[in-house]
Amino acid sequence: MKVLKLHPLMTISLLQMQIQRLLFCNVAVYVRSSLANTFDTLKDAGFEEEMLIEFPIDETLSLREFEEEVEERFNFSLELCNKDNKPFMNKSQHLFQIACPAADRKPERNYQLDISLDMLMNNNRQSPQQNMW
Repeated sequence: MKVLKLHPLMTISLLQMQIQRLLFCNVAVYVRSSLANTFDTLKDAGFEEEMLIEFPIDETLSLREFEEEVEERFNFSLELCNKDNKPFMNKSQHLFQIACPAADRKPERNYQLDISLDMLMNNNRQSPQQNMW
């Protein structure tokens, strides 16, 4: 099962890297109908949770259903895009249809992403009151 990990201090670019790794596609993130800056945090984008959230991805959902579920649950919008950063035109297509890696492709381990998530979690545990930047 694929799990999206979200933290209020995670940057938009880190979310984009995670989507690329999990779903093998690009994503555009919107804050109040405007394209988000890659250095904005999820908290800046409207994410209201105070801690790390693990969000299981139901790959049977259509692209439209997944985008709507994320927006409804986490208060920011995203649009899944193909490798050319053009939004998918067929929003009824299922996630598993775009998330099929090539059979000969080795699974990649993105250590930079894992380290960043660990750093966010450790920083939040050590000083939850200091997160008011």
